[in-house]
Amino acid sequence: MSGGNRSEHQRSAPLPEQRSDWRKRSVWEDRHRTNTTPAAPEPSVVEWLDLLPRGLALDVAAGAGRHSVALARVGYKVVAIDYAETALRTLQSIARAEKLSVWPLLADLSAFAFPPARFDAILNVNFLDRALVPRLVDALRPGGGLLLDTFLIDQAATGHPRNPDFMLQHYELREMLREMDLVRYREGIVAYPDGKSAWRAAALAIRKSPRTAEGA
Repeated sequence: MSGGNRSEHQRSAPLPEQRSDWRKRSVWEDRHRTNTTPAAPEPSVVEWLDLLPRGLALDVAAGAGRHSVALARVGYKVVAIDYAETALRTLQSIARAEKLSVWPLLADLSAFAFPPARFDAILNVNFLDRALVPRLVDALRPGGGLLLDTFLIDQAATGHPRNPDFMLQHYELREMLREMDLVRYREGIVAYPDGKSAWRAAALAIRKSPRTAEGA
């Protein structure tokens, strides 16, 4: 009997990649545990919100929901996906208190299977995974809009972030969205009300219909 228990424990021991996954999740949980109030939306989201098609929205790497809440307050139904359960619980509490149509979804974006042609609008702010962008475009219905906003390589001089993998080169974002109809695009330094600033690139693009894409 005891030998059987040892065997069971051996079979259930975490694999190295599982331990790595748990450590990564722990980092995100700790980060959001100290931030219980969502920050203000990025200026691009505030400025371009009226240009996004209405309907069902996906907020990528939603965190505690600063953009999910902004979308839901103007009538969107929002799926908010993130890796940190703590952050999504904060968002869930806010959505319930305000009776907002927000559905938090705990998932790893690198492995999540997005439904094709499902969303009317997708927001991807401060989460740069270049391999993810084509999958997000496929998840948009034709005519749906993608708003992507993140750090430029110039931001490295400030010390956060440091890894160039998490920053865009100049005009890289424009190239990433070349198969879409570009509605808005900008690069440069963004100033915030608290006096801080950051080097960022932002774009809003619309997924072409199949006929439009073929004729382009």
